[in-house]
Formats: sequence, C-alpha cells, structure tokens
Amino acid sequence: MYTKILVVLLCIFALNNATFIDCGSKLGNFTQVSVTNCTETASTCNLRRGSNATIDIAFTIDRDISNVNTVVHGILMDIPVPFPIPNADACANSDSGITCPLQTGKLYNYKATLPIYKKYPKVSVTVKWELQDENKNDIICIFIPAKLV
Repeated sequence: MYTKILVVLLCIFALNNATFIDCGSKLGNFTQVSVTNCTETASTCNLRRGSNATIDIAFTIDRDISNVNTVVHGILMDIPVPFPIPNADACANSDSGITCPLQTGKLYNYKATLPIYKKYPKVSVTVKWELQDENKNDIICIFIPAKLV
C-alpha cells in the first residue's frame, strides 16, 4: 500500500518538474534535451530577450528519413505564433549537427539557435519545437514551458 502511494507521489513530483514534454513525436524519440540557461528540473526556462537560446536534442528515429525541417511556435493563450528560425532546413544547415538522410538505429544530436528579440513582450509562453520529415510529419515534438524575461 505504502509503495503504491510512494510511486504515485514520485510520478506527480516528476510531472510537476518536467520541463521538456513530448507533444506528439511520431517518427522518433528524444533521449535528451537541453536549452541554454535552463535546467531539467526548472518549471520554466527563462529566455532572455536580446539574446540567443540554443537547444540541443539527442534523438533516435523509427524509420529512414530523407529531410528534416525545424518548425518553432510560441503558444500564447492556445494560439500558436510562429517563431522565425534561421536555417530551418536542418539538413542544409551545417550547424545543426545532423546530416541527411537519417537512418534508423542511429543516435542523432541536433542543435539550433533561436534569436530571442528584444521586441518580444515579457510573457510566459510554451515553445513548441518540432523536427519534421519531408512530408511534414513530426519526427520529434517538444513542449518547453518558458518565460521571456
């Protein structure tokens, strides 16, 4: 009985501290995510306006993929607002750390930098970071609770 209660409490604690949430990865699984100045135990990532935020994602895929595109949105009041990202074509971007085509069974380490412009308002936002295949299917989809400061 006590073991069950302990397991439930640990699950609730883990969920309350989860920063990076899978939002519908279909063709892959992320094994590790890091964002500049953000810890995995923080409830939100503080993204400083006028700076850049770098994201690193380690992931595997379930099938071979020929092309990878990056799509980023900020979700405010359930409305997705596109965040422009330079070099959205991850395969053509030598800084992304991945080379296409991607092959099943390999571990990939993707990296991207997103400018956080000073003109952005100081708000709490959920960042939706997607890596999509050539057919716009989500390879990886990650929700990142954040605050623009």
